[in-house]
Amino acid sequence: MSNNSWIFISPHFDDVVLSCGALVWELSRQNNLVEIWTIMGGYPSDEAFSPFADMMHQGWGLTGEAVVSNRREEDQAACAILGAQHRHWHWPDVIYRRDPQTNAYAVNNNTELFGNTPDNDLVKNIAIELTEALPVDALIILPIGLGGHVDHRTVVQAGQLLGGKKHYYADYPYILTDFDNPLLVEKRYQPIPHLLGPEALEAWQDAILCYESQVGEFWRDETETRLALRNYLAGGGGRLWH
Repeated sequence: MSNNSWIFISPHFDDVVLSCGALVWELSRQNNLVEIWTIMGGYPSDEAFSPFADMMHQGWGLTGEAVVSNRREEDQAACAILGAQHRHWHWPDVIYRRDPQTNAYAVNNNTELFGNTPDNDLVKNIAIELTEALPVDALIILPIGLGGHVDHRTVVQAGQLLGGKKHYYADYPYILTDFDNPLLVEKRYQPIPHLLGPEALEAWQDAILCYESQVGEFWRDETETRLALRNYLAGGGGRLWH
C-alpha cells in the first residue's frame, strides 16, 4: 500500500494515532509522505471555560491556557515517533466552542457531547479550508465516525464534501463499544488487509504513551495500554477501510 502523499484527518490530537498509529509508522517507513492534520487543534477564544470543560481538564490533569499547548506538544512527540508530519488547525474543541447566535456553550455534558448535531456552517468552513490546502494527488484518510462524538461527526460530514480519493479508519477505542454500528453491520465500509509487524506495534504503543493527559481515560497504566493495543492489532484492528 503506497502513495506519494497520505493525509490523515484527525478530529482531535490523538484520534489518528489511537486508531491507526501502527499503519502510519509503516507508511512513513516506506518513504511515503504522511501527515496528520488535527482539525480541532485551536486555542479557546477565551478562558471563560464551561463547568464541563473544567471537569474535562481536571480529568486530564491540566488547567487553563496550558491545556491546548500541552496537548499539541504531546501530539508533536507522537507524530515524531511515527515519522509523520503534524499540522494543527485553528478550530477549537467543541468543549471550548460557543453558539454563534446565543454565545451559550456548545456542549455542557456528555449527552450533548455525543448527541448534538454538527454545526452546518462549521462543517462547510472546514471543507472549504481543507479543499484549498489538500495536495491534488493526496490520499485522504478520514474517520468513520464511530461513537457519535460531535467533533468526529463534524469531521465526517466535512470529509463528505471533499473531492479526491478517500480511505477511512475506525475510531478507536470507540469501535470497542460501537462494533454493531450500522455503518459496519451494513457493510458500507470494507476493511483493507495490511500486514503490520512487531516494530509497527511498538512504535504505535510508544506514540500513544506520549499522550500522557489522555491515556488514563482508557487504561490504568503502561502495561495495560500496550496489551490493549497488541490485542487490537492482532484482532485485525488499526487498518484502513474503504
